[in-house]
Amino acid sequence: MTALVTLLASIVQAADPEPPPPLQLDPIPDPVFDPFANAVRVDRAPSLGPPPFRLWFSPDVPFGARVFPGPGNTPPLVLPGAGFSWELDPHPWRVMRAPCFRYRLAAGATILALMTYGLTDYWVHMSDNVVDWELSWSTPSFYKKAWTLEAVRFDTNKFETNTYTHPAAGTMTYLAARGAGLGAGESFLFSFAGSVLWEYLGEYREKVSLNDLILTPQGGFAVGEPLHQLGLFFERGEDNLANNVLSLVFSPFRYLHRRLEPGHAARAQARGDLGLPADTWHRFDVLVGVSAEAGRDGLRFSQRRIGVSTEIIDVPAFDHPGVRTKRLDAGDVTSVRLVGSVDDQGVQQLDFVTRVLLGGVYDQKVAPDGRGGRRGYAIFAGPSSGFNYAKHRQEGMAEDKLGVANALGATVDLTLHHGDARARASVDVYADFGAVHSMAASAYIKGRGDAGLKTVVADKRYYFALGGTVRPTLSLAYRRFELGAQLTYDFFESIEGLDRYQERVTNDVHLRDRRAGERVWLSYTLPGDKQRLAWVEVEHLDRWGRMGAFRASHASTKFRAGITFRF
Repeated sequence: MTALVTLLASIVQAADPEPPPPLQLDPIPDPVFDPFANAVRVDRAPSLGPPPFRLWFSPDVPFGARVFPGPGNTPPLVLPGAGFSWELDPHPWRVMRAPCFRYRLAAGATILALMTYGLTDYWVHMSDNVVDWELSWSTPSFYKKAWTLEAVRFDTNKFETNTYTHPAAGTMTYLAARGAGLGAGESFLFSFAGSVLWEYLGEYREKVSLNDLILTPQGGFAVGEPLHQLGLFFERGEDNLANNVLSLVFSPFRYLHRRLEPGHAARAQARGDLGLPADTWHRFDVLVGVSAEAGRDGLRFSQRRIGVSTEIIDVPAFDHPGVRTKRLDAGDVTSVRLVGSVDDQGVQQLDFVTRVLLGGVYDQKVAPDGRGGRRGYAIFAGPSSGFNYAKHRQEGMAEDKLGVANALGATVDLTLHHGDARARASVDVYADFGAVHSMAASAYIKGRGDAGLKTVVADKRYYFALGGTVRPTLSLAYRRFELGAQLTYDFFESIEGLDRYQERVTNDVHLRDRRAGERVWLSYTLPGDKQRLAWVEVEHLDRWGRMGAFRASHASTKFRAGITFRF
């Protein structure tokens, strides 16, 4: 009965149109950055009266259920987190004064400003876009786009436009929302909303591009979150020119937001020799070397190898002795790998891969072994996402290209310690959507022509596909040596019935492609310097494709060697 009376009293209070007296307010102070939780927490001030039914904001609300107490003795409210924030305050003036309202307002304003710039560029180059104008600002056009979905199709843009220009635009809108203070899930929604707004209103004279609605926000998240984490990492380093510049480069909106609201971030208390945070495990590699490809005339040593790779595991206990079990939040584990080979004709091979853990669980039990080494394990697992752009100029064939959104999958990563030896094994499994260069399209068109084929297949030799990726990795380290291997296997199946000009497609033939890559490397940390490693690597790539009865395949083997600078 007491709980019922309390609930009724809170409902009457919520229905009161007059604001409560000043002493009854439950103020929300400015957010306080918690460097170890990688989140902004809100410390509530004590209230002189019963608190309203309100959920405070956190930019990094973790995945999983969240429990919020109700007023008085009412039952608590349980809501899913997934990186979102919620408010159910019956007094709107309090919501507008909360930090989350300012964060969302700033995120929305920044995204609209970016879209205004894009819209200006769109109309300045109107002659390049008029070819796609099939609709108008009219009820029938929006009826086809929003209700029947008849005008929602795959577009016919260039491969590069669809696979890295649009994901790059999604990265900017995602970073705008993330930098304004929003969480990962909410920033994704802002980026997705920006993409929808652009497709339906910005390009109102065109059909809605289904592939852009997928690749732009998903690519924006899978690329933007690792960049945001890099920006946070350097932001927490020593207050010097290098860290400030890197923070600005990787997360520019976060940097500007912090400058406008001093005190929003805190520097790490423990820092390494280079002024980088010592409480967050990281590995940054910059590599240079040479690459040779095995061909009919032997090895060709005309390629220069350059690349960078980053990995941040924001778990203070990782790689340190101790026993710990904790929940992981979105963005606690991120990695980026960008490597390529260049010859006299330009880029010969390029591979860009990202990975973002969406949440999960971490468990470790590591202890010193009494002889300077360690014994034990550390493991984390959870849902994950990623993005992969790759191209390869093949001998005697058209350039092979892939732009893949690793939309949703799972990651398991296990590290074992035994004395001076360390083994780390991980596996990523994803469901994919992407644009894929067809290995067999050229042979098919040469044999049967391009009449009635999908537009992008006939004109540009690629197609939109669903598929999957499996990527296991294993590394064994002993003192200064490390031996590693990685296998990447992708398969793709074309999507029929959604061509931009589907009514013209009379031969909607099915396409499929496969990619299998094996990479083995050996590295040695040079004596007296833990930041330089000499390495050798062998990589073999098999590509296979089929279109109707036509098949094509290609295989290549690369031998590489060089120096890696590790930070």
